[in-house]
Amino acid sequence: MNVVFESSPVVEQVSFDPRSNEIHALIAGIEHVFPLSAIPEDDFESASPIIGFAIGCDGAVVVCKHRDGFETWLPADMWLP
Repeated sequence: MNVVFESSPVVEQVSFDPRSNEIHALIAGIEHVFPLSAIPEDDFESASPIIGFAIGCDGAVVVCKHRDGFETWLPADMWLP
């Protein structure tokens, strides 16, 4: 089954599972899972550890908050096939 979004995807909820090292994002009522290790280190704004996650830009991005105050923004469409 294919899923087609008529508009840009919106992250409704985000969480992190430290046991599996995966980010869980709820988009259109469907939970999408993305391994944090799948993101290249060069894509992060900081080498400092991530201390939390938030939703930004009205759900268009997931924000990784680093210990040193920097933020890495991950676009919502990265979870889509």
